[in-house]
Amino acid sequence: MADINIDTILKLPKSQRIGIIAGVLVLVIVLYYFLFYSGHVSNLEKHKNKLTKKQHELDEQRVVLADLPRFRKETEAMKKKRQGALKQLPDKKDIDKLLQDISFHAVESGLEVVLFKPQPEIGKNFYAEIPVDVKLSGTFHDLAIFCDKIANLSRIVNISNIVIDKAKEIEGKNVLQTSCKATTYRFIEGKKVAETGKGKKKK
Repeated sequence: MADINIDTILKLPKSQRIGIIAGVLVLVIVLYYFLFYSGHVSNLEKHKNKLTKKQHELDEQRVVLADLPRFRKETEAMKKKRQGALKQLPDKKDIDKLLQDISFHAVESGLEVVLFKPQPEIGKNFYAEIPVDVKLSGTFHDLAIFCDKIANLSRIVNISNIVIDKAKEIEGKNVLQTSCKATTYRFIEGKKVAETGKGKKKK
């Protein structure tokens, strides 16, 4: 077989020379595509996906940053609400005074305190219930005044299990014998609540 060189190609007819040149160009293009271009396209697509993901994350962060002042205000408002709620839950040292206040308001409302007996605490999540068995004697009007005073206390006191006996006329007044349960609440640390509960179970 004769060697193929430039001189040999130049001596070929024009149509064959064009065909050879076209074939070489096609081969070069094919080799370039598979060896270089396709790899660059794949890498470019990966970078585009990463860029899109980063752009999405950036947009989310911008939204969060834009709402940051609102989030701070809401957090501050929640803290104030929590502090306000805790103020309505007295510490142990305030309980005795609160119980005295309840008894005082009963007398101040014109009621006779027949029974005022605090019961054992009932531990909850972060607070303890302190129920008090109460028996009062007085008119319905006096009872209504007492309930209104309790409702306006800065501390939380719930009146429940109200039982009113039939009225008796005493010195021209319809006097009622009323039994109820006054429940107040005390704030305690979560750890102490858990320990208290365990202690009760052991007993």
